[in-house]
Parts: sequence; structure tokens; C-alpha cells
Amino acid sequence: MVRYIPIGNGKLLVSFNNDYNLTDIYFSREMAENHSGGRPFKYGISVDNNFVWMNKNFLISKDYFDHTMIGIAKYKISDVYFEDQNFVDIYEDIFVRKVKILNTTDTPKKIKLFFHQNFSIYGNNIGDTAFYYPYNNSIIHYKGRRYFMISTLDGNTSFDQYSVGIKDFNGLAGTWKDAEDGELAMNTIATGSVDSIIRHTISIDPKASFELYYYILAARDLKSLLETSKEITVENLERMLKRTENFWELWVSKFQVNLDNSLNEMFKKSLFIIRSHINDKGAVLASSDSEILRSNMDSYYYSWPRDAAYAAISMIMSDHGDPAKLFFDFCISTISDDGYFYHKYNPDGKIASSWLPYYMNGKRILPIQEDESALVIIAIYYYYSVYKDIEYISYLYEKLIKKIADFLYGFTYENGLPRESFDLWEERFGINTYTVATVYSALKYASAFAQIFNDIDLSKKYMDKADLMLKTFKSTFYSDLTGYYGRTMNNGKIDFTPDSSVLSLINLDVLPPDDPTIKSTVNNIVSRLWVPDTGGLARYEKDFYQRRDNRYDIPGNPWIITTLWLADYYIKIKNFDKARDLISWVVNHSEASGILSEQIDPITGQPLSVSPLTWSHAQFVITLINYKNAINQK
Repeated sequence: MVRYIPIGNGKLLVSFNNDYNLTDIYFSREMAENHSGGRPFKYGISVDNNFVWMNKNFLISKDYFDHTMIGIAKYKISDVYFEDQNFVDIYEDIFVRKVKILNTTDTPKKIKLFFHQNFSIYGNNIGDTAFYYPYNNSIIHYKGRRYFMISTLDGNTSFDQYSVGIKDFNGLAGTWKDAEDGELAMNTIATGSVDSIIRHTISIDPKASFELYYYILAARDLKSLLETSKEITVENLERMLKRTENFWELWVSKFQVNLDNSLNEMFKKSLFIIRSHINDKGAVLASSDSEILRSNMDSYYYSWPRDAAYAAISMIMSDHGDPAKLFFDFCISTISDDGYFYHKYNPDGKIASSWLPYYMNGKRILPIQEDESALVIIAIYYYYSVYKDIEYISYLYEKLIKKIADFLYGFTYENGLPRESFDLWEERFGINTYTVATVYSALKYASAFAQIFNDIDLSKKYMDKADLMLKTFKSTFYSDLTGYYGRTMNNGKIDFTPDSSVLSLINLDVLPPDDPTIKSTVNNIVSRLWVPDTGGLARYEKDFYQRRDNRYDIPGNPWIITTLWLADYYIKIKNFDKARDLISWVVNHSEASGILSEQIDPITGQPLSVSPLTWSHAQFVITLINYKNAINQK
């Protein structure tokens, strides 16, 4: 299920579903816990006692507002127009919705807005408490070290009715049902599986407008919550809106691609979405979309070092080095003693759930994807290339660069090839072309760093291993018979299934794009992985992950990142028309608010799997900057 206009400040992150209901609300020091459990907070509107629940049919548009991380939604109900501005303050842990109502009719209107709170604090609905707090007319939900205060303000008054009750237990649906007759029961407290709802009533004259604020204030204890709430006034909420708007407007303007409007807009939205998924600890979360929990019993709300490294590169290339530095510091705190990264991490840096085993085919193995470790060095080299920040690089050199490089160096066979690990798709165990490309590049860059710090012998050691690795790879993985490079070696046999990840040989500058073996490899990938009808590039031939249709002529679902990898190849060979077509394909398969999913349905062209996917947005930023730089050099 697509999530829309994610907004956050590194500790608090919220996003909405297609019906414009707040659906995910992450909050902690590490932005780690989803306190909604992925279940929507309903929003009800009554105009002259005609009640409706908000849904997509009433929406006119939803988007980011004017180059800022402020989500704007426009909708119309019974000839009354609404325009909302949703934001998370850059300093305080507060989500705010400013609702502007315009009565375009010639008659007065009585409007009641119903804001429903569907918390499952810490991701479960056991032992929550919700109560009415009369001292400032608010509702408070809490459990353990998580407190949330909810209220409304319009300059003169606050909400006029409320209800707190039990949900999803003994046949009770929740307090939201209480709203449908326009009146609330005024229950004051409930414990267990609880929800709440508040009503704000407004009378609007003909041709008049009205504004009010709804907010959810988050804190770690009641004392902090109440102390901060003293500052919540209409004037201060308006000040928060302005400072948030100004901050993000300046932030996104640091780097301009200066292409056409559709690309410029998509670029800026991608930057916001990437940044909203980076917490204050430096973890880059793959996706805030919790809908996949319904089918997988797990989510994408983890930090994969691979996805995170690409996000860091996108930040660096767009002149936002500080989020990348946060990620590198996160890496220092999470790297294993032996110099590699595990499969994925929780937002707080602890090792996350994984399906990569320690024991396979009667042998002990490392439960890793080696490319994830290599990509961290590649991202660091991007940082150095842009900023020449030798002081920070010297800090990373011993703590991270050498540690990873020594592992990559040692985790090889005598012929130079990396030892077996899992591929980037988390499916095949072997010596993978993508892994070779990333490890080769990482050792090459580690050699350059060692040269900078006058570790001449170490520099030569890394580079010699990289050269040997490439030499063996070229003689082993390329087949004169097939005319292209294979994707994996397992037990000495090469798997020649066409796989888009082989494009890494060009995009990571392992081999030149005009190399005849590369040309034939790319031609094979395009001819066999391009998806008919909808277009886009599949991951590999006979990819059945999340397939909706088993048509023989569909190699797999098209992915955003794979299509952009192909665009990067065309950029390198200066075929800018084809590159632009592929970039446009990605834009055309985004949501109106700029959200990019992981995959596209090959039949309907609709988003599949999690949306947004941070890696998709990171790759879009990288490819667009590559495109801009290349056409400027024509």
C-alpha cells in the first residue's frame, strides 16, 4: 500500500495512506517504533450534519507544498473546500495539521471535524491508556516511555467533544463509530486496547474562511509532555509552520538540477523522502510503509547498509553532506569486530531480523551480503571527492575504511575472487558479479585512501588484490559462447541468467562502457529483461518475487532502481535520448505526490511492494545528477 507525503525530523516520522488518513507514526530517539501499528487514524467531516469519513474520492490533490517537507492536501465536501498543511516541526517532536476551510456557498455552514487516534503504542495494543486531560483540554495516550497529547486550537477555542474507549475487543470497533451520528459519548478514560476521538465544531459564514490546528505532541514522559504543551498556542504553531517551511526551502535549494519542471519537482520530492527516512542516529530506513506487515509479518523499516550507502551517495551528490556523515557515524557503531556489516539493522543500530543462515550445505558461513560492506567505502570515497574533508576522512580511516578494507582483502580466494556470500537480491549464495564489482571498487578506493595517508605498502596491497580480482573475474565470468558476463559462480559453475545487477560493472566503473564484452552483456540484458507493455527493466529472468501474473513473456516485475541503472549506462555512452526516456518512465510511474515504489505491476503499471522505497528515490537522485552533469559537458 502506498504511503504519501512522509514528513519527519529524525525522531518523529509520519505518513498517510491513499485515503489521507494518518497511518504510520514513528517516534523515539531513533525514530524506531511505529505507534500506530500501520492502522489508520480516521478523519471524519460533517457539513450541516451530513457526516462522511475522509477517503480518496473527496481528494483533489495531495503533495509536498512549494519545495518544502510540508504535506498539502486539498479536498472538497458538500461545496466546502479544505486545504491542509501537515508538518513535523524541525525542533519539537510535534505533528501539526493546519486546516483551512473555505465556504464558497451563499449560506452559512456548520462544520464538525472528527480526529480519531488509533494508537498501538510500541506497535501493539496491549496495556495502552488514553484519558481526557481537562487542564488544557487534550487527550493523552501513553504506555511506558511514550506519551502523546492530542488537541485542536483555532485562536478562540479547542475541541468541544471527545470520547475515549475500547477497540478491537469483545466486539467493540472503537470510538470512531461514535462519531457517525455527530455526537461523542464523552468517556474520559480507558485502558488496554484503546482509541480516542475529538470533535471540533465551526460555524462559517457565506463566502468566508476559517483556520484551525490539530496536533499530536510526543514525549518520553508525562512531565516533559506537559512542560512542552505550555508553549502550544496558535501563534507558536504558526511560527513552527513558518520555520519548518523556511528550513526545508533553504535545504532543498542547495543543489539545483535545472532541468524541466517535472524532473526538478521529482528531484526535490525525492530529497525530502530520503531525508525523512534518516534518523538522528544516522540509520537510513528502507521504507516507512508498514503495510507489508500484513503479508510478511515483518517490514522494511530497517537500515540495510546497501540501501543506506546509496542514500548517503545521493545526499553527497546533492550537496547534503551532513546526513551522509550521520550514516558513516552509524556505521562506526554497527560494524562487526571483523570488519563486515550484518544483513540489516534496527533504527537504534542493533542487529535486525535476518533470514541469512550461519550454516549451509554442511558448512559454516558468514550471514552477510559482502557488497553491503564494500558500498560503505564507496560512499565514503564519494564524500571525499566532493568535500575534500580530510579531517573527517582521517577520523574514518582507522575506525571504518581500513577495518572494512582489511576484511574485504582477507575474504578472498588465492585467485583474488571474493569468497561466497549472498547476492544483493538476498536469494543466491555464491560469488556474485555485483559483489565483485563493489568489492573491486572498494579496494581501489581504499588503496587511494591509504595513499593519501602515506600507507604506501597498504595501498599497494589493496590495489594488487583488486587487480587480481578483476583479472580472474574477466577470465572466469565471461563466456565467448554466450557473449556476456554471468551473474554468479557457485561450485565453480557460472550462472548466465540475465541479471540487471551485472550493470554494476559499468555503473561502478569496473569496466569501460565501450568494452565489446560490456556492449554484448548490456544488449542481452535489455533484450531479455525489458518488460513488455508497461516497460521498465526486471531484476532478472524468471523473477517471481511478488509476481501477479505468470505470463511467459514477462521476465519479472519492473523495478525502479534497475530501470535507472540502465539509464546510467546510456548516460555513460552519451545516448541521452534513451537515458531521458528511462528517467521519464520512472517519473511517469511515480505517484502524484512523487512517491516511488520498489516495483511496478507489469500488467496495470501500478506500484507494487513498499512505497516509498528510499533506495528508489536515492537512485533517482543519483541518476538525475549524472544526467545533468553529462548533458552539461556535451
